[in-house]
Amino acid sequence: MMGKVVIYTSSISFNPKTRNHTGNLKYILESKGIEYEEVDLAVSSSSSMEEVAKVSGERTLPQLHVVNSSSENKFIGGYEAVQEMEDAGCLTEALQAASAA
Repeated sequence: MMGKVVIYTSSISFNPKTRNHTGNLKYILESKGIEYEEVDLAVSSSSSMEEVAKVSGERTLPQLHVVNSSSENKFIGGYEAVQEMEDAGCLTEALQAASAA
């Protein structure tokens, strides 16, 4: 069973690269039939960039995380890392491993 997949984004990003990466990351997940929750840090009252950065060590968006059954937030990667996992055929395995950890 896969944990809750979460994408952290920002709707106020003016950087075209960030917007493109966000769309591409969503497309990868959707094309694999993976359900996800999008958390827009620009409007979220429950999450902040500081909290996300504590988990990932990164302050760039988008970020892909998995929340497992123990409510642990596991950082999977940003768009480029996720694309590399998908190209290597190991994205689903990485998401499942994070869910079980």
